[in-house]
Amino acid sequence: MSRKSGVIYSYALMFVEVFTATLFTPYLIRMLGQSEYGVYQLVTSITTYLALLDLGIGNAVIRYMAKFRTENNKEKQEEFLGIATVYYLIIAGIVLVAGAVLIGVFPTVFAKGLTAEEIAIGRRLLVLTVLSIAVTLGTSGFSNTIIAYERFSVSKGFGIICALLKVALSVVALKLGMSSFGVMLVYLLTNVLTRGGYTVYVLFVLKIRPKLKNVDFGFIKETVSYSSFVLLQMVATQINAMSNSTLLGIFAASSSAIIAVYGAGSQIIQYFKTIGGHFTGVLMAGVVRMVEKGAGAKALQDEMVRIGRIIFMMLGMVFTVFAVFGRQFMILWAGADYAEGYIVAVAIMVPTMFSLVQGIGPQILWAMNKHRVQAVIQIVSAVLNIFLTILLIHWNPLYGAVIGSVIALSVGDVLCMNIMFKKEIHIRLTQYYAGLCKGILPSLLLSAVVGLAFKQLALSRYGWLGLVANCAVMVLVYGICMLTFGMNRSEKNMVWGMCRKVLTALHLMKRT
Repeated sequence: MSRKSGVIYSYALMFVEVFTATLFTPYLIRMLGQSEYGVYQLVTSITTYLALLDLGIGNAVIRYMAKFRTENNKEKQEEFLGIATVYYLIIAGIVLVAGAVLIGVFPTVFAKGLTAEEIAIGRRLLVLTVLSIAVTLGTSGFSNTIIAYERFSVSKGFGIICALLKVALSVVALKLGMSSFGVMLVYLLTNVLTRGGYTVYVLFVLKIRPKLKNVDFGFIKETVSYSSFVLLQMVATQINAMSNSTLLGIFAASSSAIIAVYGAGSQIIQYFKTIGGHFTGVLMAGVVRMVEKGAGAKALQDEMVRIGRIIFMMLGMVFTVFAVFGRQFMILWAGADYAEGYIVAVAIMVPTMFSLVQGIGPQILWAMNKHRVQAVIQIVSAVLNIFLTILLIHWNPLYGAVIGSVIALSVGDVLCMNIMFKKEIHIRLTQYYAGLCKGILPSLLLSAVVGLAFKQLALSRYGWLGLVANCAVMVLVYGICMLTFGMNRSEKNMVWGMCRKVLTALHLMKRT
């Protein structure tokens, strides 16, 4: 399947995930209440660290399976999948042991921030999330093989079904009074269904069976060397994304309400990452092919600009609209008690947007096996995040956590990464940013000016209707600007091509 189709499926999944979560999250917040929602967010952030026991092997599976597929070497694919499967089953066992330890120490670690009732809820939720992560890791060799084969209709299709099932069944669970435990139970069951589907597809459709004969231990050493630095990057990303909720739970008194507000803002950031992440997630196999075929610095820079512009078009629009009307959205969406979540979201969006826009860069470094220094820089940035957050939490728990993250992300994921791209890929940063921002930045600025002008009309008094009207005006202005002078010829052709396909599918236009 082509990368273009993969991108379409990715954005279909992104739309379903963001749309369903946007509708479901405020319902979940109101059904659980601020205290239990804070515990729910805390447990999610803690157990996400267990996913780091992947140790970077998932990225290696995609890289090497794509490489062996390019070489048409099925035997190597099956041998590598066999090694990966054994590894992941061992890791799943370790996750269960680590989870048991977490459940045991939870009351002691969070005694300052949580009540006895909140601790009891957290321990029950930990049981389910640990089991879910064990299932995810145990089958990762199969899910990553599907990505390496670029079968996005399968990987993203299962994701779409799973996202819809999660929301529908979670609503039922909440209606039945099962609270946060019911939601986590639904997540576990849908995860088992999805991962089982991936495994069956690899075994019986792709017909790739894990084998352990003729194991090349030299190759295993190469894989571990490659993956160890990917792991450092994963650790850094996870710390920057999830550590603040945990640190608030440990160091801030009566922290469940603060964690809930921070969690609401973080949820917006997660949607934001989903928009950018689904695009770059389908590109790794294609990037491996480019590097294997000897693509030069100019070709790689052009690819970074081409892909970065598409991501920037979408993320820039989302950020600009949220920056202008985000506070009103947070009040309507989550409630007045969560209004400060706007500060959390809009501040962290800035470095996150730059990181996501240049997301193809790290994939190029991974494909070139030049990601070692990058990994070290990012882990240093993550440690800086922890240090600053602990320090600033004592000044102001919510704002301190935000400032620590913004500084760390700006230094590690933006400034230092740009230096890496210049040094390792030989990107000309001036040309890169000129190509990236051409036409898009002026369109965003004009859209922001119009949005601020409309804000003076105080349409917010009409609730959701006023908010939708304000946002629609900004998006319309932005769209007109982009089609008039923002997009280049190739981008316009891509937009019109997608419109023609949609109109043809709806029988509103004849096939040509």
